Parts: sequence; structure tokens; C-alpha cells
Amino acid sequence: MTELQPIRSPVQSLPPDDFFWLIKRIGADDSLAVLQKASTEQWQYLLDLEIWAKDVLDAQKTMAWIDRLRRADAARLAAWAFEEQSALVSLALLRKTEIIFKEEEDEGDVPPGYFTLDGSFYIKTWDSSEVQLVEDFLRVLAGTDYSSCRALLLQLASVSPAETEEELYRMRSGRLAEQGFAPFEEALEVYAPLDVNALQTEAKPLLPGALVEAEKKNLVPSASLSGIKNFELLNDAMGMITDPLEADRVRLEFAALCNKLIAADAFSCIDDYENLLRVGRQAAGYLHIVTEMLCGGKPREAAQLLRDHSLATIFRVGFGFALKLQWRARRWLGQNWSAQIGKGPDFWGTPWSDALAGLLFPRPLYFERSRPDREYRHFESVEELRETEALLDQAEALDRMLARLEASASATNNCEKFYPLLFNRWARHLLDLEPSFAPLSRAQAIEFFSILRRGETSVPYTMERYRGVFLNEFLQGAAGLDAKTTLSLRAALNEIWQVFCREYENIRSADLDARWSPYLLIEASARQKNRKMKSAILG
Repeated sequence: MTELQPIRSPVQSLPPDDFFWLIKRIGADDSLAVLQKASTEQWQYLLDLEIWAKDVLDAQKTMAWIDRLRRADAARLAAWAFEEQSALVSLALLRKTEIIFKEEEDEGDVPPGYFTLDGSFYIKTWDSSEVQLVEDFLRVLAGTDYSSCRALLLQLASVSPAETEEELYRMRSGRLAEQGFAPFEEALEVYAPLDVNALQTEAKPLLPGALVEAEKKNLVPSASLSGIKNFELLNDAMGMITDPLEADRVRLEFAALCNKLIAADAFSCIDDYENLLRVGRQAAGYLHIVTEMLCGGKPREAAQLLRDHSLATIFRVGFGFALKLQWRARRWLGQNWSAQIGKGPDFWGTPWSDALAGLLFPRPLYFERSRPDREYRHFESVEELRETEALLDQAEALDRMLARLEASASATNNCEKFYPLLFNRWARHLLDLEPSFAPLSRAQAIEFFSILRRGETSVPYTMERYRGVFLNEFLQGAAGLDAKTTLSLRAALNEIWQVFCREYENIRSADLDARWSPYLLIEASARQKNRKMKSAILG
């Protein structure tokens, strides 16, 4: 007769990736029921991802997870610890406790702070908050097999922590490599950009039927695919891949891509479920960029792209588009006019400084200015790349225009942002004063706003009549620039005018204050100067 296979629980039937995502979604301390039904292989996968900081075992996390496994299934944990995890348990105990062994005839006093299970071993935890956790675990071990527990504690004196950690890390790396987690240096290849021409020379990927053992073909992870659902074109393209082997290949490759991204970030991005979702969304986002770029919003063509190329290659092409923007931004910031006068990216103000800051992250990010939280995240669409490129174009155009105004480093000493270089110079022009970037007196500032608000009697002041005057003032100074630069400069000046109007539309002239005027430098009043002087003396 054919030997019957043991019945697997639904939890044990989950691929390792999906099991891990399930635990993260539920939450570590709420997952005891799932841990109780999981296999020891799934436990091992969970610990491999959770208890290491690069190549260093995190003993605190190790003991925390051991305690969760104890609460989930104490008997199975004890057997697993004795049979397969004695090295891990030994290293964790060495890192978290001090253990004194006393023979029966040894009547010496034991220092305070130690607990004992049998009168022979006295244990003290370095962290007082972990006393109960360690004691509960050791009681489970002793209660399950006292002889094995005693042997484990006795051999601690002969354990070399460095050698044990190195061997545990080597074994862990081997297990994770089988799940698509490449070593850190190798995983970094996922961020090595590829030109779009690489897609023309790549061989078509093999189907999983030629690669995966028969009994494992059904264990295709799917949890990470939630990242794809955010992108209609990519999601529709996936739905058009109807061949089961093709669909499995794409799903396997997507899970492997996510795992490689996690490994390339040294497993620092898996602390919670939201961060895991971001990894899936990052992978899908760069795939989406390439499908948008090459397939013109056509799901059928996007599906063919996914069939014909490995997802890792497509990702690297997509990431390459963002990286080219980063390279351009870094080159420009190193040689532009503002750098020559000692100003950094913050000098350009919102939205340009935000876009530049995103590009300057080790891996370029998109600044999502339309959201209330205004967060940085990975690029997800061609539109976002073009928006960021346009902001870079505008910053470059502003820089070239300001260079022509010949503002010296000393003239910009009081300028946190570049705005006063425009508005102070323009204000002096409207007031028939000598061209300069110097602060206006309060009386001059009031007169300047009186001109802009002529005909308007109450807040909010629109100052719309002077939009064109402002634009022409500085577009004239850009004469001779190429058409693209001129268009970028016009767009930037429009943006600047809009934020200037929003800043001052509800401020009456009598309420102008030098301390709260980011776009126009105004001389401090005598009282403000005295306060500043007193603060300097007292400070």
C-alpha cells in the first residue's frame, strides 16, 4: 500500500512567504493561534526573517519569539529546541543571562537576583523585564526533558558565541537563499539600472514546470501580489496571462523580486505589515512604470511584456529611469550657481527643494505633494517621473536666471530661500529705487503692497493685475535662453507668484512684520533690533 502522507493544516499548506505575510498582518502578539497550527519549518522561516540584524543575532527578539512559540505550543517548542535549535537557544541564553552551576555540596551563597529551577542552576537575566520570560521557557524545557535541559545548560560554558553566531548565520543564509533571499551584496544587483534596450536582448524566461519539483508547484506565494492591485494596467495585464505555468512563473518571480528587495535593504523593511506592503508596492510600481512607458496603457501588450521578460529585468529598467533623474540632480547641484554661493537644495523652497530632497535619497524617491501627509515614496508612474523632471527643469531654469542677476554670496546671507532675490529686486524696481537685493524699510514694503493691491479694498487681496508684470520682469532677464528653459522658467515663476499671493493675501499692510515675511526681506523695527541685541547679550 502507498504510505499515507500526514494531513497538513491549512496554515501549514501556506508557502513560507504567505505565512510570513499572514503573521505580519495579524500582528506578532495576536498570532498565537496561527503559530500553534504552523509547522516547525514555518517557525524556522519566521525566525530567520525576524531575529537577525544583518549578521548579528538579536537576542532580545529571539527570546520574544521563543516566548510566543512557548505560548502557542510549549511541548513542540521544547522538542524543537532540543532536536534542532540547541545552538540558537544556547547563544540567546548566553547573551541574555548569567548562569551559575552549584554542586549539591557547594554551600556558598548565591548573589541576589538569581532564580533556580532545581537548586543546581541559578539564572540571572541582564534585563529585569525578561526574568519571567526566561524562567517560563526554562521551566518548559525542564518539564519536558530535564536531562536534556540540564545537558544544554551545562554545555553553555563550552560554547563560543562568535563561532556559534557565524555558523547560525551561515545556515540561515543558506535557507533564505532557497526562498529567493540573496546575500546582501548579491541582492543589491536589483538596484543596478538597466537601459530599456536590455529588454531586446534578454532571453525569454523559463516556465516553472521546468524548474520546480512537482510537489512544490502548488506552493506559489500570492500575498505579495497585493502590491500589484494598486496599478490598473499591471493588474489587468496579470489577468490576461491565462496559461497556468506562465501565471505561476510571474507570481514566483514577483515574490522573489520582493524578497530580493527585502534582502537588499538588509531586512530592515519588514518590521510591520505596512512596511511589507510598501515593498510589494515598490516592486509593482517600477514594473508599472515600464509597462506604461512601453505599452501605452494597453493591457494586452503589457501582458506580453511580462511573458517575454523576467520581472527583475523589468524592475531594473524602471528603477533606471528614476536613477537617471538622481544622477542629473546630483551633477547639477554640484556645479550650479547656488552651490557657488554656498547654498544647498533647501535654498529652492517648495516644491523644488522637496523634489530634490527625494532624488537625493540613496534610492531616489518621489515627493507626493498632493497628499495631506506629503510623504516620500518610490516612483510608481511615468507621470510622477515627468513631474519630478519638470521640477528639476524649473530649478535649473531659476538658477540660470538668478545667476544673470549677479547676486553675490553676501547678498544672500539673509536669504534662507531664493524668493527675496526676486521680490526685493522687483519691489525696488516698482518703487523706482536703485536695483538691489537689500531689505526694504517697513514704509517701502507697505508702499510696495499698496501698488500690488491698487483697486482692492479688503482681504483676500488677489493682486492678479501684477501677475503678468512679475513674469515679464524676469522673463526679460532670461532672453537668449533656449525655448525649453524659458518654458520651465515661466512655469516656475507662475508657481512662485501663486504661493506669494497665498502668503500675503490675508495680511493687511499695517500688519506686515519682518519676522514673518519669507518672500520679502523687510528691515527689522528698532524694537525688534533691541530685542535681538538683548537676546544675543544674554544668550
